[in-house]
Amino acid sequence: MKDKIIHEMGIAESKAWEALSGYKFWMFGYHAARWVNLNALLVSSDKFKSPFLAAVKLARTKIDQETGNNDRKGGDLFGEGE
Repeated sequence: MKDKIIHEMGIAESKAWEALSGYKFWMFGYHAARWVNLNALLVSSDKFKSPFLAAVKLARTKIDQETGNNDRKGGDLFGEGE
């Protein structure tokens, strides 16, 4: 079962990046969410870091540059240890 989940995660990640590259933001979100949900099915020791972390950091940097706000509150969703 673990191998099937990891295989499906690879497909979801590829489709997410393909959608984003085509300006299909809804589809990116759909496939990225699939990856996150599949990752949640794995045992803690087998979970992967999000492949979308760099994109999230880019978005945060963009927001910080525009707003001057970089004091974030909330959980550490991506295991990045901020």
